[in-house]
Amino acid sequence: MQNIETTSDKYTILLVSEPSMTITALISCLEKEIKSSVSLVEKQTISEKLATSSGLVLIDLSAFEGDTVNFVKQSLSPFSEQHVFALFNAHDLSAKELASWPFIKGVFKKEDDLEHLCHGIEKMLSGEYWLPRQKLAELIHYYQQNNNNAIDYSEICLTNREQQILRKLVTGASNSEIADGLFVSEHTVKSHLYNIFKKINVKNRVQAVFWAKNNLSVIGLDYQG
Repeated sequence: MQNIETTSDKYTILLVSEPSMTITALISCLEKEIKSSVSLVEKQTISEKLATSSGLVLIDLSAFEGDTVNFVKQSLSPFSEQHVFALFNAHDLSAKELASWPFIKGVFKKEDDLEHLCHGIEKMLSGEYWLPRQKLAELIHYYQQNNNNAIDYSEICLTNREQQILRKLVTGASNSEIADGLFVSEHTVKSHLYNIFKKINVKNRVQAVFWAKNNLSVIGLDYQG
């Protein structure tokens, strides 16, 4: 397989797992294909390792079970805005299970090959989600069924630019596509998304899309979806 040209050389790839020959081999292959540093992070050193860098974090679900999964989840949560997160070696997760990882941007199954993994990493580092459309639909439906939060619309004031970005988010546009469409930088898009998420009290793009489809018209805006 040819090396995949990516922008990921600007990032550190962190693999949260347990040491093994398989993991060592995977790290070696990833470093060769994505031309970037890949480091193993054990559960005891999550806070230490994630606090000192920004990058993409792969969480190896096959390495943890039971209470250990909850420990890993809680340890990673404080860094949700500092890193890009994806589940690795995952089974067919339900919408409820995915929703319990609100900062996750991608999911890789056990049967996914190296090329699929590298391509997904590149897409996530470009601001996209790496989830099948069906899973995104299931997540939105899950949020819809479990949305019991009262919303004080008088407290929500989105700028014109934030409204534009939120509408484009509903269409499934990536950060780079939004930036190109509005003639701004990806960094600017990320900054606006951060502010939007804070204003409408959501944690990720899926929740933001659900919020927009259900609430933009209520505050006098059309999401145009």
